[in-house]
Amino acid sequence: MVLSGDVSAAYTNGLFVVFDPNKKEPESQSEEMSTSTAVVPASSATTTAAPASGAVMTAATPASNASDETRTHPSDSLYESLNIVAEAKIREDGTFSLTASVDEPQSVYFYVLYATSESGLPMAPMKGQNFILEPGNLSLTMDTRSRFVIDGGYYNDEVFNTWRRSPEYIDANEQYGKLLMSVEGESEEERRKRVDASVEMMHHILDLETEGRNQNATMHSDQLVRKLTLQTTWLTGRWYGEAISNLAEDMPDDPWVKEALVRHEAAEVRRAQQAQFSEGNQIQDFEAYTLDGTNHTFSEVREESKLVLLEFWASWCGPCIAEIPHMKQAYERFKPNGFEIVSFTIDEDREDWELASTEQDLPWIDLGMGPDAPAATAYGVTSVPKNFLVDAETGVIMATDLRQHKLDEKLEEELL
Repeated sequence: MVLSGDVSAAYTNGLFVVFDPNKKEPESQSEEMSTSTAVVPASSATTTAAPASGAVMTAATPASNASDETRTHPSDSLYESLNIVAEAKIREDGTFSLTASVDEPQSVYFYVLYATSESGLPMAPMKGQNFILEPGNLSLTMDTRSRFVIDGGYYNDEVFNTWRRSPEYIDANEQYGKLLMSVEGESEEERRKRVDASVEMMHHILDLETEGRNQNATMHSDQLVRKLTLQTTWLTGRWYGEAISNLAEDMPDDPWVKEALVRHEAAEVRRAQQAQFSEGNQIQDFEAYTLDGTNHTFSEVREESKLVLLEFWASWCGPCIAEIPHMKQAYERFKPNGFEIVSFTIDEDREDWELASTEQDLPWIDLGMGPDAPAATAYGVTSVPKNFLVDAETGVIMATDLRQHKLDEKLEEELL
């Protein structure tokens, strides 16, 4: 596979890393492949510590042979933990090119590591970005919101582009992008209407994706397309259960299918558990640690507050990250009146959590980690963002999934 990319709308430096999360990191050292195009680091000292020195390579360890003393970037430990299939530096114009060997079409993921913002701060890698590794000449393009499309491969077309390239999906994303932009001179009432419309449009986009994946996973004639669709989806529900059950009948000996069926059944149990935590029900106590190792219990936080917002999030969750600026505003405004926020990441990798927390500069109690940690399992969290506004005195859930001005209105009602 030869993959050429243009990510200039989101990145002009960093390292584009393709990795396979389903295999253990190989012990053997891979060697740098030849290339006709040399790549100069895209920015200053921050990116010179990036591990790759060439434009095209496969790697399991840094290709630059940089010493441990020079490799001090926050992405270092994450990079070293990955089973890397291929990697390439992102040029100053936001393009890259890499080559990878393909045994069979499979789902792989990618990170952009070692990227820095215009101000020189490290950018947290976006998790959950995946595509199909398959033979051929593929091209990747990315927009300002880090959404991407890959052209040139049969399986990428069948698994993703059947719905990503539909006129309705493209139009919905364009409208959503416009609704996210503030309008000069708009009143607070107009802003709130725009925000509500953006939430509705996001739900519409997710519905279109669900419909597209459902069609591929349940009706496609190619079993591998059906399997790859299920492997790459994060939107599960009843349709997913039907699709994985049908695929298990057609591919009864496939190890991944067997495991996916078990995981889905466990997720259904957690969804039923989450239904217990609705408005008017009692919150459940838990304990967890911050990045610096400080232990917190939710009951202790309640003792010092009037209202507590329990926010489940992840570094790879776009809507979670998009909500943080407004949460900061609400936190600054209402904290003097007894408002507290406790966030809990379901990130599985500490590096992801640490990078995102540093980049977002979270001012509240920042706990983790993982989807199987006591907090996440106690509340049956299977997707994010998810939040609960709790009456600190009684421990009763007052509302769930409050976003933007909906959160403001509830806090104004209760604390002002």
